[in-house]
Amino acid sequence: MQRAVQAADAYAEAVRATARFVQGLDDLPEADALVEYAHLLGQEESLREARTAALTEAGLTVPSLDPDPE
Repeated sequence: MQRAVQAADAYAEAVRATARFVQGLDDLPEADALVEYAHLLGQEESLREARTAALTEAGLTVPSLDPDPE
């Protein structure tokens, strides 16, 4: 379970890093800001996948988050 906790914490920090980045933007971002944003999103996605894998390994799974079509 410790791996799942660490993975969840790492993902949460990645999301906070993206939030701090966005809070620091003034107007339309320059090219270097877009590169940094892409990097942050990549980290978020990678860490989200690691978090999901660790939680699945710990026995926490959800069949689907998609709304019921009916």
